Amino acid sequence: MGFFDDLVLPEDAAEPRDALVRLGPPGEGAAARRPPVDWYAPALMPQPAVAGAGPVVKVMLTGWSVWPGSVTLHLAVHQSIHWNAERGGRSSGLRVGLSLGDGRRVTTLDPAEDRVLGPAQSYAVRSSGSDGLIPLDTGLSDLGRTLFKTDVDLYLPELPPPGATRLVVEWPDEDVPETSTPVDADALRAAAARSVEVWPGLPPVEPDTMPSSFGVLRISGPPSLLARPVSRHERRIQREQEAARTRYDPRADWAGVGYGDWGDAALIRARLDGGAPADALIGSGTTPLHLAAERGDGECVAALLPHVTRVDVADDEGHTALWHAACRGDGGSVRALVRAGADVWTPQIGPWSPGRLLLTTELAPLVADLPGAVPLPDEERAAFRAADALVEAFGDDVPWAEGLGIAFVRDLDEDEVVRRLGADPAHCPKTTPEGAPFDEDDFDAALRHVGVAGLPGRPGGCVLVQNGYMPGDDALLRAISAHTTAYGMYFNPKGGTHGTLARDGRCVDHEEVGLCLDATDPPAAWHFRFWQTGPRARFTTRDLAYACAAAGLRVTDGSGAADANLPRRWVELPPELRR
Repeated sequence: MGFFDDLVLPEDAAEPRDALVRLGPPGEGAAARRPPVDWYAPALMPQPAVAGAGPVVKVMLTGWSVWPGSVTLHLAVHQSIHWNAERGGRSSGLRVGLSLGDGRRVTTLDPAEDRVLGPAQSYAVRSSGSDGLIPLDTGLSDLGRTLFKTDVDLYLPELPPPGATRLVVEWPDEDVPETSTPVDADALRAAAARSVEVWPGLPPVEPDTMPSSFGVLRISGPPSLLARPVSRHERRIQREQEAARTRYDPRADWAGVGYGDWGDAALIRARLDGGAPADALIGSGTTPLHLAAERGDGECVAALLPHVTRVDVADDEGHTALWHAACRGDGGSVRALVRAGADVWTPQIGPWSPGRLLLTTELAPLVADLPGAVPLPDEERAAFRAADALVEAFGDDVPWAEGLGIAFVRDLDEDEVVRRLGADPAHCPKTTPEGAPFDEDDFDAALRHVGVAGLPGRPGGCVLVQNGYMPGDDALLRAISAHTTAYGMYFNPKGGTHGTLARDGRCVDHEEVGLCLDATDPPAAWHFRFWQTGPRARFTTRDLAYACAAAGLRVTDGSGAADANLPRRWVELPPELRR
């Protein structure tokens, strides 16, 4: 008699059975999201240890299940208090991670992107490039879950690489500090060879012999005490908060100091206190002193000056810190650099030195009486005054210029410009864009029309505008510039502000406006202060004033010139002037 024969009732004759589902060989992704339990029996490797502890919580490491190419980490969370579900103030769950020997970090917080895949594939894929530690669903009937103990199984879909490996646990809500436990990665890798393949040589399954679907009910999930994965947005916020928390920690380098950070004197002092070199080169030959003078103020510059060895070191463009301070127009920086002995009068572009730039500004008294000062010629002073007056005429309330096309033409009235564009002035009444003869949301139709408005001055003329590039087009400028001068400008949203000068029906010059100046640039570029940076620079306004002056206009009120929403005479361009 067999061992169990007297304990069971006799069975009826067995009925023939039809296979519901057959197990095939493990596919390539069989172990990507869960242990390959259908095909292998793991090698068990105990490692009892306290992985983390708080006043009422202990996280116990019990051991590992090792598969041919992956591992399952087994934890048991013991609690001496079962908290009320309504307990407030909880902000985080149990955090678990592995520090791998190749420098990587995998955690239960690694973000996941769930996608529905085919039946033979895993049901989700990770978007972060690392599968992290995947919490396993232990099922509703898991007896490891009681009020005071919860089993936590975490799956790493690879074997830990050789090298120092550590298990890291933290649970802020339960006052479990970050705790590190060493892990023998070499032993885990060796144990993989002891896993047993349950069904070696399984034949492939023909898909046609399998049912299209069958029901499986699962209503449990990973333990709720685990911290949930972190989204990309949350991870970015965490990194920003961490960067803000450590922002002013002393460091011996300038890493992480962004372009806008050179205006933060406290940050600069913290880096200097940590031993960061004040004479370090930070791209394009610039030093911290250059960057503080270009982006900061007198406090930032003063913090660096006691630590620099050469106050007049030039960057790759040949500019000193005083040049950048003069372009920014910051009086505190200029004073600090002048007191430190900076060279004021040596030219750095053509005839222009830092001191000569400053003589054209309200900071002139800081350098006007220094040795070597040469007053500006009267005609140059007059040119700066005229340019400043024209910039003022365009005001500060300039509409958003991206994508704007604008052209100025001298001496012509609205009727004449309309005629030169091939239209009848009588058929082009002044109207707002809402009353224009085109749908402003139809880009192609909008490109076929320009708005024309008079611009009084001595001399005056007309301005043409469009939310498009046609006012700067050569054909249009040739048409309106016969026996006069016109200048068209396009604020290209893809990059650059492009200008074209037309005279007597010919386009005589094309340029990109607003680039860094050099000795070949015309005097007008200096007079309209294209060298000026920082909060004092009036970028769009000076571009418009420059274009207006290039066309020969001297207007007293150009505040509405660039506003395409004001009433204008809308002209449909003839076919020969279209692109």
